[in-house]
Amino acid sequence: MSAVLSLHRGLFFAGLVVTLVIAGWGLLSYFRRRPPGGSFNSALVITEALFIIQGIAGGTLFLGGRRPHDPLHWLYGILLVIVLPIAATYTTGRDERRQSLVYGIAGLFMAGLSIRALTTS
Repeated sequence: MSAVLSLHRGLFFAGLVVTLVIAGWGLLSYFRRRPPGGSFNSALVITEALFIIQGIAGGTLFLGGRRPHDPLHWLYGILLVIVLPIAATYTTGRDERRQSLVYGIAGLFMAGLSIRALTTS
């Protein structure tokens, strides 16, 4: 197994864990009636960076001749990169407490996408 493939798979597991943490943190904050804080927002930025790096690793694998078994793998990868920016545009200028709910749901969605992407790799 190549180093890039190992990186791509390792980032999958990291991404799955971090999206579940984001989901739990966001939903817990919502039910506790608290807006997301600076630490939560930092975790969102790190999550986005993680999936961008994973996409770059996947692109490198593609250029090296490796292909996913199912073309839907590409769709899931693209969605994982754009979900958080879409959630951010949706929550901008709205109720701060609602931001926690939106990001919590986005985290759950991303965890599901991550698992589905694994099944199509």
